[in-house]
Amino acid sequence: MRGIYTAVGSMLVNQVHLDVISNNLANLKTPGFKRGEVVNRSFPETLLHYQGDRALAGQGRLSAGLILAPPLPALRPIGVVAENVAVDAIYHMNQPGALRQTEDPLDFAIQGNGYFVLETPDGLRFSRDGHFHLNSEGFLVNSQGFAVLGERGRISLAEQHPQLYGDNDLYLNGQVVDRLRIVAFPQEALLAKDGFNLFRETGNQVPLPAERAVVRQGYLEESNADIVRQMTQLVTVRRTYEAAQKIAQTYDRLLGRAANELGSLR
Repeated sequence: MRGIYTAVGSMLVNQVHLDVISNNLANLKTPGFKRGEVVNRSFPETLLHYQGDRALAGQGRLSAGLILAPPLPALRPIGVVAENVAVDAIYHMNQPGALRQTEDPLDFAIQGNGYFVLETPDGLRFSRDGHFHLNSEGFLVNSQGFAVLGERGRISLAEQHPQLYGDNDLYLNGQVVDRLRIVAFPQEALLAKDGFNLFRETGNQVPLPAERAVVRQGYLEESNADIVRQMTQLVTVRRTYEAAQKIAQTYDRLLGRAANELGSLR
């Protein structure tokens, strides 16, 4: 039965791989998207020992009227075996994507480490997606309508053509409106994806000003998912899944024959 459990475990793990790769492919054109990668882990390994000679240990020998049991032979290790495989974690890769020029004054891209800060009903969220627009109230928002925050709070713009100068300051008609709030985290790995191309902080980190981040107006950061890499992984995972499926089917047939043929012997 161990073989069929191992095959099914491999199928379940590869199904997670397929889901992550599919999500990466679906977001090839999503600005600021960070691809996901699956990390596997094996179940705790078991050390196997050879103990065939221990069956003789129960045969005592006669000496001076006493029955003495022979000493037990030492167990001889012959190797380790992993019970199965499982998904350890799904990580997002933080490598920056290439910049694409759009010439839209409400498009912004971050060069270096840093995230835009967005106000959502569930609290502050962070994103590398700088495709913004103005809502009906004149506030700068992202594609889902979440407000983009500056140093003074929500950014209110009277028109569609602000200018970005200096330390991420937004100007209208020569007057400073606000400064884009760009933050960084000491441990980016503790950020978790939260849907809508957003991240949430999960390690009680305090967001710090991203002093080295440079914001480019009229540009968008492209997804860091590479279609060639994703398609190569897709083919590999698919073949691995099909191989595990065939192994499971083979074990199933063998178990069926054992139940039908061995049970009929007299």
